[in-house]
Amino acid sequence: MKTLKTALSVSIFSLVLTSCATMQRTDLYFGTNIPTGGNVTQRQWKEFCDGVITHYFPEGYTEVDAVGKWMDTQTKQTISENTKVVTFLGKPTKERNASLDSITQKYIRQFHQQSVLRIDSKPKVKFISKT
Repeated sequence: MKTLKTALSVSIFSLVLTSCATMQRTDLYFGTNIPTGGNVTQRQWKEFCDGVITHYFPEGYTEVDAVGKWMDTQTKQTISENTKVVTFLGKPTKERNASLDSITQKYIRQFHQQSVLRIDSKPKVKFISKT
């Protein structure tokens, strides 16, 4: 009986470890001011999401509107601008990292940005389903 309880405990512990696989959260901050004038429009942003972000992450992501402030490295002025924050969750892999870098580089080139802020973290993730 003791052996059965030990085997059952080990099996449950292994199942818990498997379900808690390491995940990475990445937040990308896309400023919408275009240095040469104007702003990224809602239509341009939607086209970028549909054509670029969704291409790399068809499994999904979360998008939030924000207002960001940052110091322009050329003018030394603090700039306030509308910002799109996009959050991705997934297992940390070289392929995922390359996809995130590709998205940021495409945005920088297309909209003449100085940079895109990227923040990576390792959150505790738990999906709760209906019981």
